[in-house]
Amino acid sequence: MHATVIGGGISGVACANVLALSGQTTHLRDRGHRLGGRMASRTLRDTGTDFDGRAVDIGASYFTARDPAFVAEVDRWVAAGVVQPWTTSFHVADPSGIQGVTTGPMRYSAPRGLRTVVESMVSTEVTITHQDDVASVDVVNGVAHVDDVPSAATALCMPMPQAQRLFSGTPSSEITWEPVIAVTCVFAERTWMDFDGVFVNDDVVLTWIADDGRRRGDQAPVLVLHVNPVLAAGHLADPSAVVPQAVASLRRLLRIEEYPQWVDAHRWTFAKPLAAHVDPFWMSADAPLGVAGDMWSDGPRVEAAWLSGTALGEALAARMVGA
Repeated sequence: MHATVIGGGISGVACANVLALSGQTTHLRDRGHRLGGRMASRTLRDTGTDFDGRAVDIGASYFTARDPAFVAEVDRWVAAGVVQPWTTSFHVADPSGIQGVTTGPMRYSAPRGLRTVVESMVSTEVTITHQDDVASVDVVNGVAHVDDVPSAATALCMPMPQAQRLFSGTPSSEITWEPVIAVTCVFAERTWMDFDGVFVNDDVVLTWIADDGRRRGDQAPVLVLHVNPVLAAGHLADPSAVVPQAVASLRRLLRIEEYPQWVDAHRWTFAKPLAAHVDPFWMSADAPLGVAGDMWSDGPRVEAAWLSGTALGEALAARMVGA
């Protein structure tokens, strides 16, 4: 039997790497076209603009690093040119416009999109299948079965609501997950004030604006907006319906006169947990099976997802040795 990791985000890849390093034959099953999960980047196609072929980050906007193990990993990514330090400062706005600047830890971005971080870290020892939807996970006589096939160890690396749909034995959780609709706007040229990102407070339409041109370092006139989770929740069935309100709010907040040449909306039903467990993961007492992701390791952060996946991989490997 091989180990099975379900989910191709950063926690799933981190978990699969550890299992493979321990000598376990490891199969990662990802339902997407490419690895990345919520660190997703979209390649622009058929936009009618000059930016077809360019990647845009439509999932996580950036990440930070504070745990020594993750800092060491980030340093390796920086040395390899996969990621780069982006900024320590973001602007702050309210419905009337920009109000000031706030500073914080270094935020990291990726020149070719955050998805490439996940793709670059996967071990060559891990077998990956894409567009591979898992239907069910069950435990029979102390062995986890993934779609009725026994698995030596099983990791569900995904938001807990999705894990609960696959395996009924996962614990109940009162943690609420916020939805987000990410709206990508491609303009003819840059006509707005210089900024990296804007936290928007008390606005019923937007909560965040990222300058993807500055984030990626190519100065492309591309902005990515995150829609208020209350508004997003009412439009998950038709994300494009929020586009007029999102663009109007953007133009008002940044005093942009032009309309974007191309706009697209992408929904994230489980974008962000509002709280997180301090434990690094959940493990079943009945079988070598666990759940990891950014609602563990005191998340929610990209760093927490990496820490959680790594810790679950180590625990599963140790459990198999003990067995």
